[in-house]
This record gives sequence, structure tokens and C-alpha cells, in this order.
Amino acid sequence: MNKFILIIVLTIFVSGVIAQKPTAFNLDQAIDFAMNNSSEMINAKLKVLDAKKQKIETRAIGLPKLSTSAGYNYFIDIPTQLMPDFLSPAIYGVLLKEGLVSQPSSSTGGVFPVQFGQKHNLTLSADINSLIFSGEYIVALKTSKVFEDFSIKEMENVKKTIKDKVIDAYIPPLLIEENLKILNKNISNLQKMKDEIEEMYKEGFVEQIDVDRLTLSLANLKIQKENLTRQLDIVKNALKITIGYPVKDSLILDDSIENLLAKKDDGILFKSFDFNNRPDFKMMQKSLELQNLNIKRYKSQYLPTLAGFASYSQKMTGNTSDDLKWYPTTLVGLQLNFTLFDGLGRSAKVQRAKIAEDIAKNNLDNMQNAISMQVKNARLSYENALKNLNALEENLNLAEKIYNTTKEKYKEGVGSSVELTQAEQSLYTAQSNVIKAKFDLLNAKIKLYSALGF
Repeated sequence: MNKFILIIVLTIFVSGVIAQKPTAFNLDQAIDFAMNNSSEMINAKLKVLDAKKQKIETRAIGLPKLSTSAGYNYFIDIPTQLMPDFLSPAIYGVLLKEGLVSQPSSSTGGVFPVQFGQKHNLTLSADINSLIFSGEYIVALKTSKVFEDFSIKEMENVKKTIKDKVIDAYIPPLLIEENLKILNKNISNLQKMKDEIEEMYKEGFVEQIDVDRLTLSLANLKIQKENLTRQLDIVKNALKITIGYPVKDSLILDDSIENLLAKKDDGILFKSFDFNNRPDFKMMQKSLELQNLNIKRYKSQYLPTLAGFASYSQKMTGNTSDDLKWYPTTLVGLQLNFTLFDGLGRSAKVQRAKIAEDIAKNNLDNMQNAISMQVKNARLSYENALKNLNALEENLNLAEKIYNTTKEKYKEGVGSSVELTQAEQSLYTAQSNVIKAKFDLLNAKIKLYSALGF
């Protein structure tokens, strides 16, 4: 019994450990996770599905419709109608002519009850009707197809928007992690330096103020580390919300700024640009096409509409089961509808649709200009960021060289602690500048790819 309980406890413990294992995402995996969990993406897919169903619904308008019906009526009391009494005067006239009565009827006429119909009535019928010609229907078919394409382009634009949001949320924690790595390295080096200086102080080679300066510098670095650690939690939570990941669960970033910068850029500065790579531009094109079809739809209302129909029915009627008989009815026909005058309403609709098309054309032209400017500026920003990083990396190498030389001189007793502190601060500044420059370059690279439509 005790052994069984122990097994259960161990199973629960192991399951808990496995469940608590943090998930690691590189940038591509984070984007894929967001695509699968974003409500925006789910809604975009539903819109595409709805557009497909709408196309089927529109096509069904012009297809033949077949319907059948059956009905049975049993009249317990056959309906009675009152008819004018035209029989009595006629009968009395004949009788008077034949000498069977001596004088005309004194009746001035009236009504008498009459029953039409049979007690049993069974009707079976089949009807078919179909749209033969409609200009508006032809335009509607094409519109439904274009609208489906528009929904697909809209979904592609949502994908790009989600991707951009994830990238924007993924980069800041990478930047902080990069800062923390360098900060930890600086803390380790400074701690080692402090330990050495304390030993030198015990031997009387340096003053207490030298130890105090290093202690203060070390404390400042640790405070920076604590602040960055808290900021990392904040930006990671923002990333979790962006990709739809549970905020309470742990998340590891399995990527780095160096990895993202090292990815092949395929000559990004010289990449040719095609407007059709931009899903938002293709959406605008489809929107313009829909406006053009709207004009055709209103113009098609000037054309007549022709429909055909056919009906066949069998009716069985009688008062008893012995005298029941079937009587068929068959008909075919055409229905032509044509509006001769509608008070100039259609003309106004056509003019309004043309105005909407002109607005859509202007919006498309404005978007082309804006995208061209965006691509041009993104190329310049990327080129400037690349040059800036190269220059700052050279400065960092120089700052490291100065710091190492100053540190050795200080240990040998030929340098001052002030010089060491200045060299140390210059090194930290150079390190921060390089990290920021890497972030700027990565951000510029991402913005350029986004502007190009990738």
C-alpha cells in the first residue's frame, strides 16, 4: 500500500516537473505560434471561408430550382355559395307558355344555396423555375470571385501584420538579454579586479579610496542588472501577450541579435522592389476592382431579366372512394421583367459608383507613392545603421584596448584609479553603443524587409 502511494506521489511530481518545463522559441517559432493562436488570424480565415460560401450562394441564384408539393383535403362540409335565383322566373315562363300555370310567378328573384367541389381532394405537383438571363447575375458571379480573392489578400495582410507585431515584441527582450550578458561579464571582471585590489590594499600598495571606487562601480553594475532583469520580465510578458502565450508560463528566447543579423540578407540593399509583394497593395487593387464591378452591376440593371418556369400537377377528387379520378394540369412559361423608367435612380447609382472608383484610384496612387518612399527611406536607414555599427565596433575595440592597458598600468602602480575609472566608463559606454547599434541595424533590416513585402 505504501509503495503504491509512493508511486502516485512520484508520478504527480514528475508530471509537474515536466509541465513546468519552459518553452523555448526562436523568432520563426514565435511567429508560427502567433499565427496559430491569434484571434485576428482565426477571424481572417473565417472571412475567407465565408467568402467561399457566399460565392456558392451567389451561383445558386442562377441555377434551376425544383420543388414538389402534396396536399390532401377532406371536406366534412363542402363550402356553400349563394347564387342569384335566375331559375324560378325561367321555369315559370316555360310553364306559363305550356299552359300549365295560369299566371306568371310573383317572385321578384332572390338567392339559393349551391355547393361546388368534392369531399376528397388530393393534389401532387412538381415545379421548376430557372433564371435564363440577368446581367446583374453575371456581374454578381464575377464579383463573388473577386471578393473571395480580396478576402485571401486580406488574410495575407493579417499574416504580415502579425509577423511584424511579433518581431517588434521579440527584439526588445533580445536586446536586454544581450545587455545582461555583457553586464554579467563586466560584473565578473570587476569583482575579480576588486578582489585583487583588496589584496593590494592589505599589502599597502593602494589606498582605501581605490577599493571604495571599485566597490561603488560594482554596486552600480549590480543595480543596473536588477533593473534590466525587471525590464526583461515586462517585455517578455508583452511578447507572450502578442503571440497568445500564457503569461504565467515561462518562456525562453532561443535566438540572439547576432543570429538574426547573421542570417543571409540576399543583397537586401539592392533587392528589386515589386508592389505586388505587398499584401496591403494587392488588397487595394482588389478593392479598386470591386468598385469597377459595382459600376457594371448598376449598369446591368438597365438590361431585362428573363426567367422560365414549368409546372405539372395531378389532382384526384371525388365524393367516395368509387368515383375518385385523376385530373392532370401542365404548364410552361416565361417571365420577362424590364424597368422602363425608375426616376433616374439607376443613373445616380452609376454616377456614385464612378465617384467611389475615382476615390479608390486616388487611394491606390497615394499608397504607391507612400510605399516607394517607405522603401527608399528603409534602404537609407539600413545602410546608415550598417555603417554606424562598423564604426562603433572599431570604437569598442579601441576602448577595450585602452581599458586593458590602463588596468595593467594600475596593477603595476604606474596608473591612477581615476584613469582606470575613466577607461572603465568609456568601455561601458562603447559596449552600450554597440548593443544599441546592433539593435538599430536589426530593426532597420526588419523594416526594410517589411517595406519590400517579405
